Amino acid sequence: MKIVVADDEPDMRDYFVKILAHLGHEVVAVAEDGETLVDCCRRTHPELVITDLMMPVLSGDNALREIWLEWPVPAILISAYQCPEWISKADSIPPVRYLNKPINRAKLQSMLESFADNNEDGEGDGEQSEIQ
Repeated sequence: MKIVVADDEPDMRDYFVKILAHLGHEVVAVAEDGETLVDCCRRTHPELVITDLMMPVLSGDNALREIWLEWPVPAILISAYQCPEWISKADSIPPVRYLNKPINRAKLQSMLESFADNNEDGEGDGEQSEIQ
């Protein structure tokens, strides 16, 4: 899959670039804030977005809302904190998963496989997925 990654921590961005390549995916853009994430998605039209929730300039969730105004790209929202308020709003958004930091490689790989399966089957377009 073509993936855009956004996190304000350089170590997390580097981790995702390396692990995603190792898992057979292509990181087509990397962003350090939500505003840059929106711009990257407009340029690259990724198949998946992985974004941190808490970022400068524009938060990850608000960046996703802007992106989703143009197209419903699936996403993995990551955070070091539990975010029950985000999970409670999930009934009106495109396919999304929620993953807590530190990132568990096995959980990440499982999520990526579920998104890839949906893309191959043509079921991922606009289908609501359960937030994990």
